[in-house]
Formats: sequence, C-alpha cells, structure tokens
Amino acid sequence: MKVVHCFKNQKIAKEISQDAGFLLTTDRGSYLSFFAQCSSRYQGWFVPFGKQLYKIIENIEPIDKPPVDEIRNNFWNIERKRGYLYESFVLTGYYNSLIYELSESSEIEITLDIKESYDNSESGRYYEIIEEKNLIIIKFSRNNTNNFYLAVKSDCFKYKKIGQWLNRKYQLDIDRNSPPFERSVYQPVRLSGQKFVFSISQDKNKAVKEAQTVFNKTVILKNLEREKINNFPDIKKIKDKEIKMAYLCARNSLASLAVLKDNHLGIYAGLPWFFQYWPRDEAISLKALDNILPKKASDILLRLMVSLRPDGRLIAMPSESADSVGWMFKRIGDFILKKDFKNKQIGYITLCLKKSIEGLLQNHTQNDLDICQPKETWMDSLDRQGARIELQASRLYMYQLAYKLTSKTKYLKLEKKLKDLVCQKMWDGKILSDGQGDTAARPNIFLAAYLYPRLLSKSQWSCCFENALIKLWLDWGGLASVDKNNTLFFDIHTGQDPKSYHNGDSWFYLNNLAALMLFKLGGKKFRFQVNKILEASTKEILWSGTIGHHSELSSAKQLKSEGCWAQAWSSAMYIELVNELLRI
Repeated sequence: MKVVHCFKNQKIAKEISQDAGFLLTTDRGSYLSFFAQCSSRYQGWFVPFGKQLYKIIENIEPIDKPPVDEIRNNFWNIERKRGYLYESFVLTGYYNSLIYELSESSEIEITLDIKESYDNSESGRYYEIIEEKNLIIIKFSRNNTNNFYLAVKSDCFKYKKIGQWLNRKYQLDIDRNSPPFERSVYQPVRLSGQKFVFSISQDKNKAVKEAQTVFNKTVILKNLEREKINNFPDIKKIKDKEIKMAYLCARNSLASLAVLKDNHLGIYAGLPWFFQYWPRDEAISLKALDNILPKKASDILLRLMVSLRPDGRLIAMPSESADSVGWMFKRIGDFILKKDFKNKQIGYITLCLKKSIEGLLQNHTQNDLDICQPKETWMDSLDRQGARIELQASRLYMYQLAYKLTSKTKYLKLEKKLKDLVCQKMWDGKILSDGQGDTAARPNIFLAAYLYPRLLSKSQWSCCFENALIKLWLDWGGLASVDKNNTLFFDIHTGQDPKSYHNGDSWFYLNNLAALMLFKLGGKKFRFQVNKILEASTKEILWSGTIGHHSELSSAKQLKSEGCWAQAWSSAMYIELVNELLRI
C-alpha cells in the first residue's frame, strides 16, 4: 500500500507493507475510520447523541473493485485509490453527515451497525428501509424504542434492496484480545452513483432535510473544510520533510480531538475507545493545544479549575486520579508565564491553588509525602499506591507556584521540606526511585523531571537518566514501562488484557516527554536517544496505524502502532518535543 500525506502544496509518500487506516473527526465529536479490511468493531462512522457515541455505518465499499492500494491524507479529507477508482471521504463539523464520492459512477455496498459504541448485545435490533423524496431512509429501532433515521441521498436514485444480516469477523479485535470477535451487521441496500451523502438523526424529517442540504451544499462545505487547513500555519523552520509533515499531522490530530460534546468543551483522551474527557490527559495536552487553539486551551483549563473538590483533587473522570490536579497547576504556571492574566484571574487561580494545597495536605498527605491509593496514577493497571515520584514532583511544583503567587514563606518552607525529604528517601545519588521503598526502574522519573526539574541538579539528572536508560532503553527508539529484566516485563502488547500495559509497553507520550527532558537536562550526552525517539515517533505518525495520528503505545519488542489509534497526549508531547528541539 502507498501512503501519501499532502499539506497545501507539500507532499511526501512511501510504500508500506502493513495495512494502514485513516481517521477523520469533527469538532462536534464524531469520527470516521476505515482500514482496507473491516478488522474492528470500532471502525466505521460514529456520531455523538447526548453523552453517548453511537456507531452508525460499519463499512462502505464499491462492489467488484480492486482492493485499496493507496491512501492519501489531505488533512481536510481522505482519498483512497482502488486501481483506477478513487474514493473521497469528508466529514463536516456543521452537520451529522458524511460525504462520500467516487471518481466515476459505481455500485456501492453499505453495512450498518447502529449501536452505542460499547454496546455489544445483538438482540432487539430492527431495520426498516423506506423510500421517500428521492432518498433512501433506513429506520433503526432497538426493542421498538430509541429510533434513528439514516437518510441517504445520491446523484443517481438507483438502488437494490438487500435487507440481509452478515456475520463479520474482526481480526484486529482478535489480535488485541478484545471480545466479541464476531458480530452480525446489517446490509440494507446497494446503491448506484458517484456522489453520496449520509445524514443521521433521531428525527426523520431532520435527517431528510440535512441530507438534502448537505448534498446541495457539498462544494461549499468541502471548501470550508479545505479552508480550515489552508488557514493552518505552515512551519518553515522545520527543514526535514518527514519531521515537518509529522509535526503538522500531530498538530492537526490534537486539534481534531478538541471537541464540543454535549455542550461541554474538552479533549478526547483518544479514539476510538477513549472518547471521554480525562482531566490528566487534557492537562498534559494543553500546552501543545495552546500553540494551536489558544482560546480552546484556555476554556478547557478554566473548566478543569472549576472542577476542584474540597479534598484538593479534581472531580474523578473516568476514575480517581491522584496526578491530574498537579498537571493542571503545571499548565496554569505555563500559561501564566506566557499570557497576561488579569488581576482578577490571578486572584481566582491563587485561591484555587491555596484551597487545593490545603485539601491535599489534609486528605492525601502522609509523613509530608503526597500519597495515593491503588490504581490512582496514570499507570492505572497497577496498584502503585503510596508515595510516588511524579506525585512528589507535582506537589513540589504546586508549592513553588503558590510561593510565586503569594510570596508567603509557608509555601517556600513546604517546598524545601518536601524536596529534602524526597532526596533523602528516593534518591541515592545514582537512582531516583519510582516510589518510596520501590526501586524498580520505570520511566516516571522523566515525569518528575518535567514537572519539577529543581529536584536534582543537571549533573544529577544526567546520572539518573543514564542509569535508567540502561534498564529501560529499547533499540528501536522508545522506553519500556518497567525494567526489561523485571519478572513483570512483557515485550509484546497484550491488548485489552492489561498485563503488558504498564509492565513493558512503550508509551509514545512518555517517550516524547523523556526525549524532551534528555535534551533539556542532558544535552549532547543523550543526543542519540533523543534522535532515535524522534525518528520512531515520526515514523509511527506518518507510516503506521491510522496515518497522520500518533497512537497510544507500542510493544516493547518492536515499533508498532498499538493501543488507541489516535491519542491526544502522544501528539501533544511530540509537538512539545519538536518545539523544544527546533525552538519553534
């Protein structure tokens, strides 16, 4: 398969041996993702209704045409080539509609699987095919309730009713141990034409009207989507063509995950299955988002601030998080450095910070150390309770910021006391422990360095990184999530079974962050590792998985696109890394 990326008048291309897919999104929270083969129940067209995300179309495929041999990412749309035939896919943020066009009139086959994204039950599903106003309307109901209407309009009102159920086997779900591996999907009709519009609503008249409107305004809507990319700034400072294109892709991917869903603005943690707003992931991603969409970044930060609880932490979403509040205040500090906050805003921030520190001291502190319960850190597949290194770093940063904003010496004293305590209990001059009493090598030391570089001197950090890399470094350009010699280590990703998740799997966000800190604190000494990580992440974004997006993680054994297909903090940290390396 040939993969092509086109940004304005710039193009790079490469032949790859593995199957690659695409993922388009809208700022209303919908997404479209197809691979050459239907290999996952999470592929297809998904649209939010209220707080839920619903799958609508399972697949669209021209009949009796060659397989996909080229996929082209134009940023605003996706094109696929099947021999002589070209397909074009466009989502528009203005409507719940999909525009599908072909280079010549052909017969196409559509399969549907209307359901909530996580709903794998199969009973009580009913489809009805209706012809009305030169459209095909497919009505779906579940146990005679919760109706959906898919209106389909084409430039050639010619169709053949099929009305049959097919059994689909999903190889990617098998590979990642994510049952069920098979599912019945519905094939309503075969359609003929060159241009098709699919519009979904829970109101039949609205679906029909929208399909007609989008069909008549296709050229205008496509130009609007294209214009968004034309307004996307080029980055002339980056000379390497692959790094430049990967950087542009990462910016586009992160921007595409910042959505307004159910009247709330936020950042999807990742697609296809993490379509929620996770405060930790959002906060980590906000510095990079601020480079792209500063108004959205500020609004999301404000939303996070108002979610503070009396115990000092943020509201738990989707589960209890010990580290999200520290990341939020780290971003507040970054924003204060960059922007002119008004006195009223600074006052509100200071009040929030003081209340958070008070709550944390009362509820989540033991012997002056920040503590957590099992599964409360980002490594949430592990118990990892107690005093963890990145939690101490985030607490130290909060004390530092509080002193900066208030000039009250009590925060300076808290900072010094905790810093001395951490160095006493977790730093032996060579190794920075992952937690009090836990010397297993893990890459969380890089999080600590990012959050609070004052913890150690540059020479101490250099020594710390050098000793950690001996145990964590992967030759393809990443870091294992635990010592490679640890009995818990898995070198192959175990999929939905979390055995390898934080015991071997290499996380792209953390790889990029580690490279950033190796560059900032280690200088030329770690240039090889920095370049290898940059090379691996660039390759993964451009030529693997869902092209143009940065995946969640890779197996430790070899570079692969695994986990979530588009992860917000992966792209965010790639952006930060390139910004730092090239001083953008």
